[in-house]
Amino acid sequence: MPGVTAVVPTFDPRPELRLVLDELARAPVDEVIVIENGPNPELEGLEEGIRVLRPGRNLGIASRNLAAREAQGELLLMLDDDSYPLPGCVEALVEAFERDPRLGAAGGLVRDVDLETGVENERGTNTFDFWLGDPARPDAEVPAFFFPAGACMIRREALLAVGGFFEGFFHTHAEIDLATRMIAAGWDVRYVPSARFVHLKAKVGRDKAEMLRLRIRNQVWYFYRHFPALLAARRVPAYLAFDLIESGKSRALGSWALGVRDAWRERERVRGTRKPLTRRLVRRAELNRGRRHLRLLADRASRYARRRRT
Repeated sequence: MPGVTAVVPTFDPRPELRLVLDELARAPVDEVIVIENGPNPELEGLEEGIRVLRPGRNLGIASRNLAAREAQGELLLMLDDDSYPLPGCVEALVEAFERDPRLGAAGGLVRDVDLETGVENERGTNTFDFWLGDPARPDAEVPAFFFPAGACMIRREALLAVGGFFEGFFHTHAEIDLATRMIAAGWDVRYVPSARFVHLKAKVGRDKAEMLRLRIRNQVWYFYRHFPALLAARRVPAYLAFDLIESGKSRALGSWALGVRDAWRERERVRGTRKPLTRRLVRRAELNRGRRHLRLLADRASRYARRRRT
């Protein structure tokens, strides 16, 4: 069995980190690396048996690259400081990597647990499974176009071979970008729903408006980096329109406007990184992503219409 290193970035004071580390102590992992991007007092007294990296500032997605370079394991179990693998999860992912030597990354099924209400949700339009799974075969392992960064396993060799997560993104969309580069380099990316993770979803957490702003900026950059010019010229307006609707629903139109502005103003971060894919690779990298967005819009419209009738 190849060695497994668990990677857990942390930033804010997160009491959930204690539970994550407790669960990892019972999981079949050989090493645990915590990257303290910002002071987390929950780490006090928990450092025995784990490696703590302290870069001195918040590295964002770059912290996962730092841990990958330091890791001893061949496989990297990527978590957040509020997510952990359920029993059998690590074994299911390791088995998938042993079966396919060209598997670069595999995401698992994420069970969101609301810390206030205790409600659990793992399928539906608000979950990763909606984007990754096959509704006709909900438990089937299938090709994927991305993976949840806090609930996945990555082959260290593949990650380092393609240059790691693109650090210019800082947060959000880095998984899609990495998956696309892995696919272009001949690695596979899959969804393994038999590998189940828990995500402890707190009401108070990361700044949602800021994350939305980053997502919109990074999505524009993603198309610039990887899509042929004419195709990018069609996709960027279409996805910006989708995000505009989502931003309006969330009452965050300011974040949408700032994200669009940032994509232009900060363009130096992506200048020189453009490597357009062939049409064949675009089809593999995108899979059914566009259709999923249309289904999501239809679902949102249907819910809105039902609320208006009541």
